[in-house]
Amino acid sequence: MNGRRGNRGMALLLVLVIVALLTSLLTDLAFSTMVDMRLTETFRDSTKAYYLAKGGINAGRMIIQEDRNNYDSLDETWSKGVINYPVGEGSVTIRIEDQDGKLSLNGLVNRNSPQAIMTDRFYRLLVVMELDNLADPAELTAALIDWLDTGDDPYTEIHTDGLSLPVSGAEDIYYRNQAQPYGSKNGPLETLQELSLIKGFTAEIIKQISPHLTVNGTAAVNINTASAEVLMALDLQISRDTAQTIIDYRQTEPIKSIAQLEEILAPEVYVVLKTLANQKQLGTTSQTYRIEASAQVNDGSRRLMAKVNKKGNKLLFFKVN
Repeated sequence: MNGRRGNRGMALLLVLVIVALLTSLLTDLAFSTMVDMRLTETFRDSTKAYYLAKGGINAGRMIIQEDRNNYDSLDETWSKGVINYPVGEGSVTIRIEDQDGKLSLNGLVNRNSPQAIMTDRFYRLLVVMELDNLADPAELTAALIDWLDTGDDPYTEIHTDGLSLPVSGAEDIYYRNQAQPYGSKNGPLETLQELSLIKGFTAEIIKQISPHLTVNGTAAVNINTASAEVLMALDLQISRDTAQTIIDYRQTEPIKSIAQLEEILAPEVYVVLKTLANQKQLGTTSQTYRIEASAQVNDGSRRLMAKVNKKGNKLLFFKVN
C-alpha cells in the first residue's frame, strides 16, 4: 500500500510540476503576445502619425502660398499656425516660422570670397549680444568664414566697420589635430547644429545666437519679423532704442513700405534704412519659411520639419525627427 501511495504522490507531484511549467509557459506566451501586439499597435499609430504630420507640412505650404499680399508680418495667418487640430483618430500641430527675419549664415561666403555686408552683420550681432565674456566675436566670425569658404588658408585678419581685427581662423589642419579628428566643411551649413563643429562655438554660444540665425535665407531681412538684435546688426546707426521703436510700431500695424517709418525715426536712421531697402538688403516680405508639423495618433507620434521657398513652393530641406 505504501508503495502505491508513494507512486500516486510522485505522479501527483509530477502533474503539479507539469501544470506549473505549462502555466509559466502560457503566461510568458501571453505576455510576449501582448508586447508584440502593443509594439504592432504603436508601429501602426506611428505610421499613421507620420503621414498625418506629412500632411501637416503640405498644409503649411498651402497656408504660405495663400498669403499673397505685399508684406509678411507676425499678425498673419501663417504665423498663427495650427494647434492640436483633430484629424481622424489623431491630431496635428503646425508651426510656421519666417526665416528672412534672421541672418543667413551661408550668405557670409560666396565660394572662397567673404561677403562684406553679411560678415559685418554677423560680427555686429555677436557684439550686440555681448558675447565677449564667452568668446571673441572676431574669432568666431573668422572661424565661421573658414568653415564655409573653399580655401585652405585660415584667416588672420577680419575687416569690419572700418576695423582691422587680428584673428586666428581654423581650417582643415586645426580640425585634424583635435582629439577626435575631422575635416573642415569648406561648404555651406546644412543645419544650425553644425555650428558645434566649428572652432569656438560652444553650446552656450549656439543657444544664445540660434534664434537670430538661419542657414536658408536671403540677404534682404524682413523688417516685420526681425528681432531687435538682428535689426541692430543691420547698421551701426540702429541702436536698441531705434530697434524697439520699429518693433513697437509694427505691433500696431504691419510695415508695408519702409516709407512708413520716416515720421517715427530720426532722419539719419531713416536714410540708412531706405538705403538698405534700395540695395535689396532690407524688405517687408519673406521668401523662406520653416514648417514644423507634429502629429499624435493614440500612442504613436512623429515630428517633421521642412524649409521651403515661397517662390515656386520649392522644398529646400526636409527632416524626420
